[in-house]
Amino acid sequence: MNGKKIFAIVIVGIMMLAMSAVIMPVSAIEPPAPANEYIQDVLVGNSGNPLDYDSGGVRILLTHDGDSIGMWWDGAWALSYWTIDSWESQTGESWPYQWRSRETVAIEILAH
Repeated sequence: MNGKKIFAIVIVGIMMLAMSAVIMPVSAIEPPAPANEYIQDVLVGNSGNPLDYDSGGVRILLTHDGDSIGMWWDGAWALSYWTIDSWESQTGESWPYQWRSRETVAIEILAH
């Protein structure tokens, strides 16, 4: 390998490492069993003000099994329950159903 190829590989490696550090959740919480088999992390969108319409909400990271069952309605429906439950546990607030119903959360999981 010449110097240009090595340099390009090093740059790509650094970029991938930097992107993975940005994507990693900061304060995500793994839900209890059996949800933890399907959901790796649940992160409150805005921990300072979880009910803020513009920046609140929830972000989830599915496991491989969760990704698989999330492609079917029954699985997405179950994942939406565990997601909302974990969000409520973390925030101490009730899920804002007036903004996002459980069905819309399940549809987003289904469309992932």
